[in-house]
Amino acid sequence: MHRLTNLNRRTALKGLLGLGAAGVFVPAWNESIEAAGTLTCVPQTPTVTEGPYWVDEKLFRSDIRTDPNTGVARAGIPLALTINVQNLASGGCATVPGAYVDIWHCDAKGIYSDEGTYNPGGGTGTVNTAGQKFLRGYQVTDANGQVQFTTIYPGWYSGRTIHIHVRVRTYNGATVLSNFVTQIFFDDTVSNQVLATSAYSRTTARDTTNTTDMVYQTANKERMLATLTGDNTSGYQAAIVIGSAFTAPAAAAPVIASGGVANALGGEAGAAPNAWIAIYGSNLSTTARSLASSDVVNNTLPAALDGVSVQINGKDAFLDYVSPGQVNVLAPDDASAGTVSVRVMNSAGSSTVLTNLQALLPGLAVLNQYVRAVRPADGTIVNGTGNVESGYTTVAAAASGDILSLFGTGFGPATGAPAVGSVFSGAYPLANTITVTIGGMFAQVLWAGLVGPGLYQINVVVPALSAGNQAVIASVLGVSTQSGALLKIA
Repeated sequence: MHRLTNLNRRTALKGLLGLGAAGVFVPAWNESIEAAGTLTCVPQTPTVTEGPYWVDEKLFRSDIRTDPNTGVARAGIPLALTINVQNLASGGCATVPGAYVDIWHCDAKGIYSDEGTYNPGGGTGTVNTAGQKFLRGYQVTDANGQVQFTTIYPGWYSGRTIHIHVRVRTYNGATVLSNFVTQIFFDDTVSNQVLATSAYSRTTARDTTNTTDMVYQTANKERMLATLTGDNTSGYQAAIVIGSAFTAPAAAAPVIASGGVANALGGEAGAAPNAWIAIYGSNLSTTARSLASSDVVNNTLPAALDGVSVQINGKDAFLDYVSPGQVNVLAPDDASAGTVSVRVMNSAGSSTVLTNLQALLPGLAVLNQYVRAVRPADGTIVNGTGNVESGYTTVAAAASGDILSLFGTGFGPATGAPAVGSVFSGAYPLANTITVTIGGMFAQVLWAGLVGPGLYQINVVVPALSAGNQAVIASVLGVSTQSGALLKIA
């Protein structure tokens, strides 16, 4: 599930909301995606063992550092990994859009998630991580055959050098067309620098390097070696091109899942004008990508993205994200109410379902169950876990008396707001009164309004509350946001 990502640097909020299964989404129209240049064909990447730690978790997310059950990230130096996939079939090469790319690897201490009792060596001792899912996830390649992951630099375990496992699959519906497995390796000089830091400290030194690793010693092994930049302080960026013969997925008519139309943030079924809506299903798109600045024409969000378009009650919606399993759209302006049609169209056909169109469908932006909150006095992100978010100061908890900005969608009309689908930089107050409770107590609302296409900001004062997790609910004209949204109080 790709839910809404938000907030741009012009409001000191860019990157605040993560992408992925546990994340949320908001349009990033001020960001650009680098256009694909001339494709340089690569040689075949070696096929190597998947190893004993493969688990098909089916976790669609780009940031794989956390266990989705707890939201706790594994310690380690950040690693931004870019993987490009090339199809070497028929003696040439081409990008592979719509391929599913899984990665999985151990943490800084050599530990894999979702494994029974075992000992990775190095003094780590016996561990059991059954049911945990950190450092695992998949992405779907975009039109340029590319996926990106946020993770940590891997550690080592006995008998293996530092590596990341990769599986690339293409599908026709539920049928697997291609299934390619390889591993990514790193320069030992860089790895030694990483292993010298405290997060990677072990009681013994690693027993295997690239030159003695049984998997790396294969023909064309350099094709598995990532290109690295960065350092221990700011983190590393790794890139690799995987080339093999793939059977590319063919376009197929979309299928919207039963009940697959909902608020993209809160998850409530239905749609509302100027609200971000997620549509779930299969074959919705052959690619996976978000909006680029080049897609915005005349300051208006596009009505089609990579050949995918959506209509709600016969009116064009505005697209921000497409993938085979999910499409995110901004619902058009519409005074109708009640049962309406939602139609997804691509080059191979269309699919239509019925949903409930209502004036209000509010939902709060959350990540790992915690509201996405900013303390405007100093720009600190209050994220419930204290997990590091690159480029920002983060804390786990707010204090009574703090002023916080919350974010959401579907809160209804705003006075003087531009037309739905327009990109703008102003702020427009809500036409209706909004109330917010935290821990069952009313929080003073200082301001609430529209600050971007479909994106609402609510500034509140945290009431006097006891320490711990407190439920956050926002209501407008008697319609409330989802249950389960939390704010941690210090």
